[in-house]
Amino acid sequence: MKNEKLFGGSGITHELFKYITSNIPLGKTILELGAHGEVSTRCLSEKYVLFSVEDNHKFIGAYNSTYIYAPIDLSTNWYSLKSLAGIPQNYDCILVDGPAGEGNRQGFVTNVNLFRDDCPIIIDDTWREGERSLIISLGEKTGRQFTSFESFGILHSRVSK
Repeated sequence: MKNEKLFGGSGITHELFKYITSNIPLGKTILELGAHGEVSTRCLSEKYVLFSVEDNHKFIGAYNSTYIYAPIDLSTNWYSLKSLAGIPQNYDCILVDGPAGEGNRQGFVTNVNLFRDDCPIIIDDTWREGERSLIISLGEKTGRQFTSFESFGILHSRVSK
């Protein structure tokens, strides 16, 4: 790997990067919520087709991704639903790493129906109480199994019958 010192801090961990590159075939499409990190957007866009939802103009266009500007709706403390109309219909994985800040991702549970249920959903920062609660809530609401790792969790794809 290039520079393992790059990982961690406010970016994804090297463990999460290795998980993605080992489990999502290179060249597939990832929908990333929260593109403020130098690590995830930069590193993943080198290996995948990346669509990045971001609420901060400062990060739009920083790396090789298709950016979707989605300001925070202050009434819900989550992305503007009108802005999310621009997300692609086809993707192979969702990485939830935003909005920034602990507990600011709970809107994903409320709006999980906007996203496909046939691909894995990765929740970053599950070492924090808010994000650990998020993956548990998602599992309960969707009936999908999840696996927890040290700093992230995976909500597994719904199994077709």
